[in-house]
Amino acid sequence: MAAPAFDLRKIRDLFSASDLFVGMILVGIIALILVPLPPWLLDILLTLNIAFSLLILIVAMYLKEPLEFAAFPSILLVVTLLRLSLNIASSRLLLLNAYAGAVIQAFGTFVVGNNYIVGVIVFTIITIVQFVVITKGSERVAEVAARFTLDAMPGKQMSIDADLNAGLIDATEARGRRRKIEQEATFFGSMDGANKFVRGDSIAGIIIVLVNIIGGILIGWLQLGMGIMEALTTFASLTVGAGLVATITALVVSVATGLVITKSASEMSLGTDLATQVFAQPRAFAFVSLILFIFAVVPGLPTIPFMLLAGLMGILAVVLIQSRSRQEEAKMIKEDVTGKETLKKPESILGTLGLDPLSLKAGRNLIPLIDPGQKGALLERITLIRYQIGQELGFVIPGVRVMDDLSLPPNQYVLEIRGTKVSTGEALMGHHRIAMRLADAKAKKLGGVESRDPVSNDPVTWVPDDLLPEIQKQSIPSMDPVEAISTHFNEIIKRYADEIMTRQNVQSLIELVKNTNAAIVRELIPDLLSLGQVHKVLQLLVRERVSIRDLSTILERLADYAHLSRDINVLTEYVRQSLARQICESYSDKNGVITVVTIDPALEETLIGAIHQSEYGSFLAVDPNVGERILLQIQRHIANFKKMKNKPVILCSPRLRPHFKRFIERSFPDVAVLSYNEIVPQVKVQSIGMVSLER
Repeated sequence: MAAPAFDLRKIRDLFSASDLFVGMILVGIIALILVPLPPWLLDILLTLNIAFSLLILIVAMYLKEPLEFAAFPSILLVVTLLRLSLNIASSRLLLLNAYAGAVIQAFGTFVVGNNYIVGVIVFTIITIVQFVVITKGSERVAEVAARFTLDAMPGKQMSIDADLNAGLIDATEARGRRRKIEQEATFFGSMDGANKFVRGDSIAGIIIVLVNIIGGILIGWLQLGMGIMEALTTFASLTVGAGLVATITALVVSVATGLVITKSASEMSLGTDLATQVFAQPRAFAFVSLILFIFAVVPGLPTIPFMLLAGLMGILAVVLIQSRSRQEEAKMIKEDVTGKETLKKPESILGTLGLDPLSLKAGRNLIPLIDPGQKGALLERITLIRYQIGQELGFVIPGVRVMDDLSLPPNQYVLEIRGTKVSTGEALMGHHRIAMRLADAKAKKLGGVESRDPVSNDPVTWVPDDLLPEIQKQSIPSMDPVEAISTHFNEIIKRYADEIMTRQNVQSLIELVKNTNAAIVRELIPDLLSLGQVHKVLQLLVRERVSIRDLSTILERLADYAHLSRDINVLTEYVRQSLARQICESYSDKNGVITVVTIDPALEETLIGAIHQSEYGSFLAVDPNVGERILLQIQRHIANFKKMKNKPVILCSPRLRPHFKRFIERSFPDVAVLSYNEIVPQVKVQSIGMVSLER
């Protein structure tokens, strides 16, 4: 057997430069605890620790959001471990040689004036400030931020889903936003725990100082022959110096921790926030200047410091006020010039010519239903309907512009598609709608206002809400105004879905298919069919409420038959046959039975013979008398379907199906027409009648 070959690239990946460097640093930090260091090396490492702490502080100041420093919890652990290792290394040198390098010597003599009592007091104060004020506050902020982030996660995820369904963002951006939410929750949870490192480091620093002082006294007195006070003076000064070096770096890192955690309330760097928020209030500086001036003239208080600061604050206030005035003047001039230039451009007129894809206008009595300030529930219901229809039909329903229109009757609303009215309805506030004539026995007892169902045109009655208990007692189905308008809106969107679906919608859907099935898209578009032809096929499908969610199957079937025919109607019929299982499921009951009305074979032959071809496509040219008799029979059959509470379905041959559907859809838009080729073997068909020419 041949020896296995070594892949140098895999070995290089295992030992990447950055990971190897970090690993060596961690091993080196742990080695500091065990290996004695010369004083000069300890000086370099202490200086490096101070520099690294300052670097972390400056980075924290320039952050715009906490996730820009997502590695901070891990870095905090490493910095804490480094500080403790250096503390242990300096303690070893201090107790062995009564000397731990120039850095500790300088902090012990120069910083605290060679007075170890003052040094102990300063060290204690710094430690208390770090432990009680900064670390404790940062810990509380991190805890609250983590809790609030977790509580807000469901709402944020629902908002992302709503934007995705509305077409405002794509799937990639939605995944990025979800990932960011998860990272925020993880980050603040990690920061909540990482603060324990800083707090534990403070406690360890105090204990190390006490141990070093006691140990130094014992070593100096018992081993080096010093007096107790001489040993205390020698070792206490050095111990305080070492403690100050450690606690000052710890204080800097604690401040950086607080800056990172509190950054969640702002989206800019600290310097930008100060410039835009603090210096944006010149009146505050003027008020402070006045207060300091009053302090300056109060007998007993030092005049010069207060007067100097009062003058400085006053000058700063005047400069800020003048700067703000110049900015406002420049802004007004710019807006005036921009407005005049905009009015001169033809594009400003073109911008006013745009039409909303969908709009709902309401009369003045219905304004509470669409006003968020009055907790109007209609807006939320419309958003839910758009999501549901999008899931059902397979494309994104555009946003709906909802507004009041005082020119409408008070209780009326209008549904428009691209500025054209497609349906009107009526709703009465303080009423519930029941599907019953006022003249009926039950409705006559209740009273109310007669109206019409805008979808079916059946008579309905609006009954006052005071009678709602009586309605429920009599088991009469009812709808409040929001539910009635929502039902109407839902039906209109489905009825005109083919007009709502634009070519841009189709392009977006095809881009999604490319991610999983790019081969079929390359094969079909544009070599076999253009985007416009695919759009027309999809329009014909959604026009009859056939879902296009399985777009890969639709495109595959178009690719199979596009070389045989470019007729959109023929291609649509082939696609419908490939979606037969889905279509049957839409019209079958829970037992897998589709209740249908068939067409007499003789009538089918007559109608097929009446199909005419023209340059505008094929159409069904039926004798008016025959057509009227067909429609009357269909109307009687629809009444039977309603009694059975089934969807009306007519079954005919594949050749006749699209033409017969277009023939009856003006009179009966909700009647489904299926072909025999669309009935799958698993579904049973039950016929309750036949459309024929016999009287």
